[in-house]
Amino acid sequence: MCICCTSKCSSFKNMNQNCFNNIGDIIADANYITEKALLPLSAIRTESDKTRYEKKGYLIGYTYDEWPEKYPQIPRDNVYYVCGLNVGTVYYDKKNVVYLDLRIYGREMLSLGGKENYEETMLRAIHKQEEHSRKGEYGHLFLTMPDGIRMDAMNHLLDLEGPTERFYGNFMAQYATSNFLCKNISKRVLNALGKSKSDKQKAATQERLELLYSDKPVITVYRGEADGSTDYQKAMSWTPDINVAYFFATRLGKNAKIRIGKLYRKDVLEYFPADGDEGAEEEIITMPGKVKNVRTEYLLDADSEDVLRLAVGFMERYTFWRDETARLHEDADNSLNAHDALHAVRVLFLSMVLGAHEKLRPEEMEALCAAAVYHDIGRTHDGDELDHGRAGAEYYHNEATDVSPIAEAVIELHCAEKEAVEQELARRFSGRDLESAQKILRVLEDADALDRVRFGLFGMGSRDGLDVRRLQCDFARKLVPLAMQCLRGLSLGD
Repeated sequence: MCICCTSKCSSFKNMNQNCFNNIGDIIADANYITEKALLPLSAIRTESDKTRYEKKGYLIGYTYDEWPEKYPQIPRDNVYYVCGLNVGTVYYDKKNVVYLDLRIYGREMLSLGGKENYEETMLRAIHKQEEHSRKGEYGHLFLTMPDGIRMDAMNHLLDLEGPTERFYGNFMAQYATSNFLCKNISKRVLNALGKSKSDKQKAATQERLELLYSDKPVITVYRGEADGSTDYQKAMSWTPDINVAYFFATRLGKNAKIRIGKLYRKDVLEYFPADGDEGAEEEIITMPGKVKNVRTEYLLDADSEDVLRLAVGFMERYTFWRDETARLHEDADNSLNAHDALHAVRVLFLSMVLGAHEKLRPEEMEALCAAAVYHDIGRTHDGDELDHGRAGAEYYHNEATDVSPIAEAVIELHCAEKEAVEQELARRFSGRDLESAQKILRVLEDADALDRVRFGLFGMGSRDGLDVRRLQCDFARKLVPLAMQCLRGLSLGD
């Protein structure tokens, strides 16, 4: 992505190519392997079979008859080839829920202490997993599985364990800590969950819910989705924390969206608080279809028609102000990392998108750009610095050739207490100028807040990250994916 490369780009839409061709796609490929991607070794009988499946993406090393010649101690009927970028050949004993990566890619083996004792090493691992299976220590079995396989394996665990309290506990422990493809959950497993949950487990769930939702028979829940996500109508995972939904909507894939619905407390199957042992995010598990009155908020990135349409009108002025930002920061303190020139550029771009959406007049847009470029110029360090707005306003007043009183006020007040801001704006301006100052300040604050994605999302392991609940403009919420792309791709120029 090179949103800010120059106005000479052939089209704004082309500025976002390859943004999602990153390590996240590779990780997703590894984690989302399901049983459908497993090709049994028994299906490879001839060289023709090898060629046919290699064209489909499988890394085939041996035929069914060749395997015992090379690895006679590893039962070939439990050997599978995987269609994917990260795994070649695996061992999967479905009956005992034992899954191991054999570390073989085609005919190449990733050595585990030398080829001489490779089979002994793998057999010890298999036997250890079989022992865990016999003892009902199922958590150890799932540790070796990709997330997608775990859900398929629940069917086999149900065969092994039955609809017991232990089955329910294992299901929820794995579900809460994995990126499951919920659409792979069988109806058989879904039906077993309700029957498996003991009275003790039900009481524990209600006790956790009672702490936060004792007076709410209905809970507002959210779900973040993108390309490849399970559709909400088939999903079990929701959250009462909107920041969690934004995290899952924007971390991988495109076409991000937020689902918002209502759920009766009685329909909560399981609840994991944000500080629970099972995971960092607050999560509610319910049976598919239980969330009602669902509405959808579609999010926007650099490829979105809405963003493209808005950006076309301001790219030339953006380039001017971007270059102005680079000039102003030439002699800046290099100790500033979180509030450097790139932060100012990102806030500038996001401000202009928001300003265009709000239909700011040309003079208002210029004041906004000046405020975005200068808003942190008075900082001396990255920590709390309540007076940096005033210092920045003084710098702007002395530096700019055409000072806007509104821009100067916005720079000064963008980091002040809200009540004091309202009083000060009302003291300095009236009528249309007051409305402009209030609008420009609101836009700048939202753009500045959106760039907090550089710290992550609030509550997802970060206390300093973006909290979408604090955004003042509804449209700003839609721009979280765009803010993340700005973080990855905006620069100060060629």
